[in-house]
Order: sequence, then structure tokens, then C-alpha cells
Amino acid sequence: MKDLKHLIYFEHLLDEAANELVMQAVSEGKHAVGYTCYHIPEVLLNLDNCFSVRMRAPRTGSLEISTYYMTNYLCGYAKALVERGIEGGYNFLSALAGGETCTEMNRTLEHFEVLQLVKNENFFVSFIDVPFKVTPHGLEHYKNQITKKVLEPLHERYGTDISDASIRKAVAEHNEVCRIITEIGDMRKLANPPITGYEFHVLCLVSYCCPKALILDKLRETLEEVKTRVPDAKPAHRARVVVVGSEIDDLDFTRTVEQSGALIVADRFCFGSFPGRSSSTTLSLRSTRSAAFIRKRASVRAICRRIRSTAGTILSISLPRNTMPRALSMSR
Repeated sequence: MKDLKHLIYFEHLLDEAANELVMQAVSEGKHAVGYTCYHIPEVLLNLDNCFSVRMRAPRTGSLEISTYYMTNYLCGYAKALVERGIEGGYNFLSALAGGETCTEMNRTLEHFEVLQLVKNENFFVSFIDVPFKVTPHGLEHYKNQITKKVLEPLHERYGTDISDASIRKAVAEHNEVCRIITEIGDMRKLANPPITGYEFHVLCLVSYCCPKALILDKLRETLEEVKTRVPDAKPAHRARVVVVGSEIDDLDFTRTVEQSGALIVADRFCFGSFPGRSSSTTLSLRSTRSAAFIRKRASVRAICRRIRSTAGTILSISLPRNTMPRALSMSR
């Protein structure tokens, strides 16, 4: 197939956490809010003068220094963030938010505070307590956590507008990104798709790592391009697969799967397209001020199952949590 117009540009944006669009937004007076956990409502980090950044550490080499502080037994992602922070790779951040869902990541965020890894006197780290059951009480607790530990600190330190109108505006922009990513992703289900799983992974990951306002125009253009793209006459894949797991930021893993003769037509992992790029729902909560609209997320189930679609049987690849994918071999 003909190369996508902006694919190389998108790949370049993923080479660094402090990519050119992030730095452009910061130079324009915007405040970058990093987050490490799926349970942090991304849409509420994009209010007014703030924008969200999925915390990554691309092209990490040695973890020697972070291992000194955090031992050999913690996961590579947690240590890579500390290593990159020690190198000065996150000085563009204005805040960092995480959930009390992973002890290893809690230690990472604690090191950002203790070692003062971000050179910004207004920088703050926030931990929220995440309820794991969807109940009225749990929703109220979640709303209070986001309000007290994220929204109000942003308002007090950076003057961020956290009104209902501001939240509605952020939800509308977020939903447009979700609609575009979902529409492109659905084309993977066609008998002869006009987009590969690797290309889609690049587009989806870019939508998490760049300011939404600065990436939307190219995402819109790419959607129209894919709609009219002519696929190869003979599909190159022998199997259609869905990838299931935790965080998968390694584009080379996706490339390896597809070079082995597979086509990734669906995904269900943290910061993937489902449910991460499903549209947000605004819920009106009684006696609620700045967090009157909370994103309703679908729960992620750690289940690997066979899925049937109109295109035929889809095999599933299930990755254990905190396991770095190494290689994959496929047979007919």
C-alpha cells in the first residue's frame, strides 16, 4: 500500500517523551500533566490551559541509576521513568498524577518528589485512591479524589478553569479524537483492510502522547486518507489476531507480530484503542462542583478468549502483566 502521508511524522513524535508538539504547547504557556495509570481520567487533564501526556521513556538504555534507588525487583517501566527523570527528561511537566493501584509505580512517583526530578517550583505529584467496584459510593469517592487531588491543585497553582463548561469542552474534543481513532480502527475488520495494525498502533499511541489540539488536524486528514486508500490486491497476512495485555508501547513488538504473518485487527490493553479510545460519557452528579462530569470507563477484564467477527475467526495473544514481549513465532 502507499505510505500514509503523516506516518513518519507520527513515528518521530513517539521517539521522545518531550516531542516537538509537547514542547510547542509548553512554549505557548500550556501546562503538561503527566499520568501513568489508566484509572486517571485523561479527559479531565485536558482542561483549559492544561494537556495530558502519557508517561513514557522511549529508547531507554541502562537502568543502573534507577536500579540503585529502586532495586532489581521492580518492573522496567517504573524504573525507566525514574531513570529518564534523573536524566532531566521530564522538566517540561507541570504535574504528575497516578493511582494507588501499583506499589511499584507509587515508588516511582515518590522518587519524583523525593529526588525533585522536575525543575519546576510549582510542580506537584498527586496520588488518587481508585475504587475497584462501580457503585454509587465508589463513584462519589472517585469524584472527590479527582476534585481534591487533581482539579483543585491545577486551579490553585496554574489558574486552570475547572468549571462544568470547561469540562464539557474537553469532553467534546476528547470524543472527536476517540471517534477518529475508532473509525480508523474499525477498518481493520474489513476483509482486506486499508491500514495495518502497526500503523494503527502508531496513530493510537500518538493520540495519548501529544496535545489533542495540535494533533487533531493530522488525525482528521489521516482518516480521510485511509478511507480512500487502496489496499494491496493480495493480503499479506495469514492470521487475524487480537492483542490483550497491560501497557504495550513497543511498536517493534507490533511490527514483529505482523512480520510473522499476522494482522492485528483489535486490541484490549492499557492505553490501547479499546476501551481507551471509546467515547466519554458525561454523568450529571447531584451536589457536584468542578467534577460534575466524570468519564465513565469500561472495566478491563483479564480474559483471553476467542472472538468471532464478520471477517472470520480471530486468534488472541494474551500478555501477562508487567511482562515485556520478546518475540512471537506463528505457524499456519
